[in-house]
Amino acid sequence: MKISIQTLGTRGDILPFLTLARALMDAGHTVSLLAPRDYSALIRQFGVEVATPPAFSVSDWMQRSRARGTLRGPFRFFRDWPVMIRPHIEDVMERSLEAARDADLVLANPIAVPARIAAEHAGLPFILMALQPVITPTGALPCAMIARRPMGPLLNRASYLAVSLALAGLAASLGKARRRLVPAPRPGFANLGRHLGDPLTRLTALPAALGVERPGDYDQASHLVDYPALQSPDSALPDPLTAFLASGQPPLYLGLGSMEVEDGDALLASWLGRIEAAGQRAVIAASLAGHPPGPLGPHFVAGALPHDHLFPHCAAVIHHGGAGTLDTASRAGCPQIILPQVLDQFWNAHTLTARSVAGYARRPRPKTDEIDMLIGYALSDETRRAARSLAASLPDPARTVQRIVGIIEQTAGNWRAGAR
Repeated sequence: MKISIQTLGTRGDILPFLTLARALMDAGHTVSLLAPRDYSALIRQFGVEVATPPAFSVSDWMQRSRARGTLRGPFRFFRDWPVMIRPHIEDVMERSLEAARDADLVLANPIAVPARIAAEHAGLPFILMALQPVITPTGALPCAMIARRPMGPLLNRASYLAVSLALAGLAASLGKARRRLVPAPRPGFANLGRHLGDPLTRLTALPAALGVERPGDYDQASHLVDYPALQSPDSALPDPLTAFLASGQPPLYLGLGSMEVEDGDALLASWLGRIEAAGQRAVIAASLAGHPPGPLGPHFVAGALPHDHLFPHCAAVIHHGGAGTLDTASRAGCPQIILPQVLDQFWNAHTLTARSVAGYARRPRPKTDEIDMLIGYALSDETRRAARSLAASLPDPARTVQRIVGIIEQTAGNWRAGAR
């Protein structure tokens, strides 16, 4: 079976789909991955076929969105829609159609909305896979892009209306192309429950460390699955970093993902000062440090690294709350300090903190006393024991990704059985 995976976003939106692509290939399927052109080399590193990417650069887009505040909340996002989103839609649509042309099934994340139209146009089975609660309304979980914590069944379910509003905005931009490419009858664009007359298979993939159970009000086409654990093809760390790790006590890791961070210099200085005051050292992500890889005082600046091989050497992980970093740190048995910046990172932080393996900053730029408290909490024996215990309880990553492969194969089989 030829599967077209289509995913837009930053590095954290790409990596779990690479894990899934490798598992599908190991099961005998052919896979191509459509993603922003920034990640073509990364996709090839995993041995996955690169579908022709859209022309825009996500790193350039992130810099512009930071300057405008586009991702500070849903209202700002919709405000900037004509400038930040609409100019790229036609290009992405063409690339989605091309990637789906010879496929047997299309799987996409919610950001890659044109993938749905491409699957409808080609008459292919379609699977929607999200890395946060966002695509299946439920009273058990809030929409993580809107809410930072549970709000009760009625408000939880109501929070998903924001997704419907976002899709309505997309319909205004994509509706003409959809009417041209997809014959009637077509479900409303905000209807994520149906695809070409059949139930739409929806996967919500969450880190097992969050301890979220499948909501009782999910329908049969909606699945809660474990986040596909990141497994880097290259296990080797750079020699200078290996020497740094061997030269002293386990460091803290400090990084805030691939998204742009406001006042990054000030944030870095405040945290490094308190890390040093605690008698600790750190490995710092180059994307945050603004410094070339190598020593930086008692610390070490590292470029893009396989976190699954670095984190087992770390005393704690300080990060933004992205699902991939959270899952990888949890599997390494690391205490975590979460500094959420945008969107679902706040919900991830709140949910993991309830497991007693993480603390999170209640404000974007915590003051000295809060930083000291968070570092002390993460390095305490009790938190370390809890983190190691949680890691030991997590399911085998190979088995969990195989469950996703099984759902994909079953969806394709059901589609064929329908004599389409």
